[in-house]
Amino acid sequence: MKNLRSTLAAIKFNENLTPLAFLLVSIAGFGLLANRLGYYQDDWPYIFYAFNKGISSLTIEMYYDSRPNAAWMYIGLFKLLGFNPMAWHITALVTRWLTASMLWYFLKRVWSGHSREVTLAIFIFLIHPFFLIQSYAVNSMLYWGGFLFFALSLYLMARAIPDTKYRIVLTVLAVFLEGLHLFTSEYFVGMVLIRPLILYWLLSGQVSDIRTRITKTVTNWLPYLAALAAYIIWRIFLYVPPPIGDRNSPKILFALLESPFNTLGYLIRTAVQDSMIVTFTSWYRTFAPELFSFATIFNSFVLLVAGLTFIVVFFYLIKTYNAEPVENKRWFASPLVLGLLIVLFGMAPLWIIGQDIVTHKNEFAGSRFGIGATLGASLILAVIIENILDDTKKKIAVVSLCVALAVSMHLTLERDFAYSWEKQERLARELLWRAPEIEPGTAIVTDEEILGYMGSYSVSYSLITTYQPGDISTPPYWYFPFYYTNPNVGDFLSGIPLEGSKLTMDFKGNSQKMILLSFNPEMQRCLWVLQPQDENLRLVNTDMRQLAAGSDIELIRPANSEEPTPPEALYGKTNTQTWCYYFEKADLARQYGQWDEVVRLWNQAQATGERPDNGFEYIPFIEGLGQTGDWAQVKELTKFSKRITSGLEPSLCSALDRLDATAPASQEKDDTLKGLKEDLDCGSFQ
Repeated sequence: MKNLRSTLAAIKFNENLTPLAFLLVSIAGFGLLANRLGYYQDDWPYIFYAFNKGISSLTIEMYYDSRPNAAWMYIGLFKLLGFNPMAWHITALVTRWLTASMLWYFLKRVWSGHSREVTLAIFIFLIHPFFLIQSYAVNSMLYWGGFLFFALSLYLMARAIPDTKYRIVLTVLAVFLEGLHLFTSEYFVGMVLIRPLILYWLLSGQVSDIRTRITKTVTNWLPYLAALAAYIIWRIFLYVPPPIGDRNSPKILFALLESPFNTLGYLIRTAVQDSMIVTFTSWYRTFAPELFSFATIFNSFVLLVAGLTFIVVFFYLIKTYNAEPVENKRWFASPLVLGLLIVLFGMAPLWIIGQDIVTHKNEFAGSRFGIGATLGASLILAVIIENILDDTKKKIAVVSLCVALAVSMHLTLERDFAYSWEKQERLARELLWRAPEIEPGTAIVTDEEILGYMGSYSVSYSLITTYQPGDISTPPYWYFPFYYTNPNVGDFLSGIPLEGSKLTMDFKGNSQKMILLSFNPEMQRCLWVLQPQDENLRLVNTDMRQLAAGSDIELIRPANSEEPTPPEALYGKTNTQTWCYYFEKADLARQYGQWDEVVRLWNQAQATGERPDNGFEYIPFIEGLGQTGDWAQVKELTKFSKRITSGLEPSLCSALDRLDATAPASQEKDDTLKGLKEDLDCGSFQ
């Protein structure tokens, strides 16, 4: 034990290893579940255009998204990464890590005598809990890509000040990177205004006279100011918005001219509220008492990872900075001022377009607006910790705890994203099995949103891409969650217009041309395509039973040639040795009266040992076996269905009525159906 203690005591780390420590924390927070993550919400427009219309079509997509200059980045990334989700998630992780590392190198130059304090701040920034859409890997590259260019530009600017030999080259590169991030991602436009203050501080070691230092500050800032001016001139006077309108119009700038006092009041209120959310209240998310219930293996896993993160970060920081000489100058005023400015300037572009975080309906979408401000928030938090606590170990322990808590939050969030992707994959495969082709103009309807972290247009883009339609100008179908479309069942069944649009895609349909889906894999069910005969299905809610009357399965067509499969580049290889495959294909065969195919699928399912968890999924096979005269199996499956799923009697009785009316006549048929109907008490449901 003494040897172990002496060995641990002798360990010292060089602070040059700090970027490696950042990488380990990044992996803990964002990399452990990367192989289970996919695409979500705002990822899908990029995927849809690049996959169906070609990577070059991203120029059109980005133009309609009001970010035409970001096309170059996405075209390059898609050519490099393709459509493998894991490649995108790893790239987003690495970009976030590189951004944090470059900011660490930059801030160490600003506060050269406060390496520990800077390191604590960047640890907080790296894993800050405000930005919730790291798992939108494709979409988040717009934010982290721009942030990385900004960080590199700041670092090169800081390098250029004392470097007389390469000053011009470094300055040119820094200005180029400023222009690159300004024209690519508008989220950091306001943050460029911190440059004069940074330059002033950097020049303090070279110029003691304040007037001369101010002059040199302005002189050094002019190239960067020119880049900012070029962007502002382009954005306000030269930019041509898409036909659907400019979604990022600087409306508040114009409002300041029309009503300055009211607008200023709005800006002050919004700035205070949004700043509090980013800096302080976003940390509430990291406290999850349910983790300590140890109710699941995953909870234990998260606690283990969080605990190891705390130990690693604490041990690394203690062994790197605990023995460093104490800096006489207090680390307070300058980082606090810079932190506040970054928080305010970081969200200024959001406020200029009339948006804010405090009233945003979607906290995930709203979190992208504060990504730049998280750097300032991290500096503020680090300043508070540094000046409230008087012991280095305590400071390091608090920051290590913050990092560990944030890691646990991000891991838990990624678990939810992973489940959403698993559900997306199942929906894509099962819908394609059940509906190999769908008539154009069809509305795909569910009762409510069925996929987490998606949305109507995202699900629409994902489903269309599943069918791989190629370079289309009009979407063949669109997804509509009923409760968000029209809460009146009667109006919906009588026929109302259904319209959906996103970017260049514009769908116009009618509720009388729709197929109704019930999709609840969390209840151990396959995808169910409902139809009028399911009006008495007690396993769905009343609205779904009523809506089933308008679900037209004739809009579904069998495959003309080879059986389609979801694009492997997106979803990986398709496994057809599953119960849901046999059920969906049997339900499709039942639709077309292909009873021998239904029986073949049943026999194949039995041979592979696949059976359902819900009795409703036996019904196509009950009908197929009855139509081919296997009444012993009909009797067995009907009774078994009733036994494993309560409330299924009305649906089973309807299936028996259909067999009674259409199956070939025989005495065995009459005896079997009579006995089953008595057993199910079918008379009560007529």
